[in-house]
Amino acid sequence: MHISATFRALRVDFARFGQALHERLSEALAQAAIVWLQATATEIVPVWSAASRATFSPLASHVGYVLALSPVADAPNRIDLGIANGTGTFETDASQGLYRFTYSTTLPHLIINEYYNANTFINPNTGTPYFRLRNPGPYHFQEKGQRAFREFASEVELPGWESILDTVTLRVG
Repeated sequence: MHISATFRALRVDFARFGQALHERLSEALAQAAIVWLQATATEIVPVWSAASRATFSPLASHVGYVLALSPVADAPNRIDLGIANGTGTFETDASQGLYRFTYSTTLPHLIINEYYNANTFINPNTGTPYFRLRNPGPYHFQEKGQRAFREFASEVELPGWESILDTVTLRVG
């Protein structure tokens, strides 16, 4: 007597899942950075000479986001000053499980305006304000950006089962 059978079984394809996960997380991180930039640089940080907004340019360039960087008509163009005082990174490393973007600035009036009105800082030698900003803070853009990021991130969906399961046919006999 000869018995034969054909079975279908599921096989887990971890390599394919890892690739799908990396692609999804990289895409989601780029979208999250854009959401963060829109909530911070575009919606909160004002443009006069464009210095403050230009500090976001290095990060924006990593994710293909175009910032409006035109100083207002009567203002000097300080875009280069802003770019020189801003840094941004975009890093993905699936082998380390690392997915992050960073932004930082050394532009004094933007740092002060994050938490305070920079125009209230008085030079003790002259009795005059250090800054004469048209749109002083506090901006709280970090807090608002974090909220926008978290809201976006809470809705990111990871790859489904189709990216991890294969069916294989087993013949016996």
